Amino acid sequence: MSLGFTETLRGSYFLVESPDVRRVCEVAIQLKISRSAVRSPEIQAEMGGHASFDRLVAHAPIAGMARVRFGRPRLVAYAFEFVAADGRLMGFEGAKHPSLMRPIYSATTLFGTLSHQQLPVAMVRLQFDLRRDLVAFLQSVARDQGA
Repeated sequence: MSLGFTETLRGSYFLVESPDVRRVCEVAIQLKISRSAVRSPEIQAEMGGHASFDRLVAHAPIAGMARVRFGRPRLVAYAFEFVAADGRLMGFEGAKHPSLMRPIYSATTLFGTLSHQQLPVAMVRLQFDLRRDLVAFLQSVARDQGA
């Protein structure tokens, strides 16, 4: 048995070479967590979905992994790849750092880096909008009996 859900994050990014120009982005992440991982102090989840980065790619499939660590320091790390419109393989790495001092902000804000061949291309800030997307997120939670 496994657990799956979809999380949609929206925000902005800027290219390292032009930090004054902000562009919009959206990532819809589908996570699948196996039942065996639930009892572990650190959970790994398979990641799929799609990403759109203005002037870079539109609705590109993503593939990667997410890691959740419940012990200190708390962490929800995201790593995925996609192919940009120009054919470059892009990698995203980012993390949320849940905190009891700022629970909503820290659980809904993801900062990350977009890279090509392990060289930073852009800095990304993504946000989960509770008002807009919470109901869709809760409706996406599903158990798969086969896994």
